[in-house]
Amino acid sequence: MDIIVARSRIAGTLPHYVYRALVPADTVSAERRALTGTVAGPKSVGRVPCVRIAPLLAPVRYFAMEHAERGGLAPRIGLLARRIETLIIRANFPEMTAGSLPIVFQLDDDPGDAFTWINIDDLTDTFDRLEPDFDILTAFDLGLRDADGRRAA
Repeated sequence: MDIIVARSRIAGTLPHYVYRALVPADTVSAERRALTGTVAGPKSVGRVPCVRIAPLLAPVRYFAMEHAERGGLAPRIGLLARRIETLIIRANFPEMTAGSLPIVFQLDDDPGDAFTWINIDDLTDTFDRLEPDFDILTAFDLGLRDADGRRAA
């Protein structure tokens, strides 16, 4: 599965950045895209339609649940997605030192916008398999090997 990993600077006086890990929508099945919806990818990649990690991880049963029932499962899916995004981003941008991916990250220097394409194991419907290992999950467990499948741009 291809993933776009991006660092985008937010305009302002300090070097504030947003880090994102997104899956290009055209690599996700039409059925899953219909359930998850899409978001615009980073400007540096051309704003291609993408799918967020959380709805991709969600088990099929999640989409069949009534809205009120989702309340117990949704936070767990979101937490696992945040962990996976952090692992992927830290493997590609070592300056990201936060334990959990923050909304905005301030750097001491200003490295500029950057992105890379990586290839990892398919994350579709993997919540039930990955959540039990949440505390010990590594980038290697996701199929990300050192320098394998990375295409910098």
